[in-house]
Amino acid sequence: MRRDGSTALVSRLPLASWRLFVAGCATLGIGYSAAALDLWWEALGTLGAGAVTVVYFSLAWVGLARPSTSWAWVRGGLATTLFLATAARLFDGGSLAPPWSLLVHVVVPVLVGADYLLVARTTGRWWWPLTWALLPLMYLVYYAGAGLLVYDFLDPFDAYYQLTVLGFLLTSVAIGFVLFGLAGGRQSTYDHDISLSGR
Repeated sequence: MRRDGSTALVSRLPLASWRLFVAGCATLGIGYSAAALDLWWEALGTLGAGAVTVVYFSLAWVGLARPSTSWAWVRGGLATTLFLATAARLFDGGSLAPPWSLLVHVVVPVLVGADYLLVARTTGRWWWPLTWALLPLMYLVYYAGAGLLVYDFLDPFDAYYQLTVLGFLLTSVAIGFVLFGLAGGRQSTYDHDISLSGR
């Protein structure tokens, strides 16, 4: 029996609600950051949270019309960048205790990471983690061009600056491959269970 349009729409609401929840947490994190920090838009974590707000609000609405829409590459890239921002915050000696930092560096990365790992319809190609490094690379270009000094370890006048940048990008790639591997393992387990249930 064919379901009518209203029934199909209702079936898509849980995923849309989840995406709105992720976007709402990211928006709240930005709000707390704006209240606590003078230059909140300079940090990688808050910029990543801003991207999550835009992407997940968009996904929520687009998904109501096209439930197959997943933007897996974008979601995986955002998860990688957010976890990298958390690592950078900790490496720089920053605290995760303030409400803005807890949201931006813990809650939002975990939600986006869980979304990529558990909700993704596809894990993507093996080379995706390499391309996800383009997002932090774009941030580094912005960082250098605007003369930012958000992170002590990313001091352009430091003698080891080039090595630090390389390590920053390699860390991004490593995080990406961990996420990709976890997503691939989950997908393989799911496919295996489905094949057994079909017997």
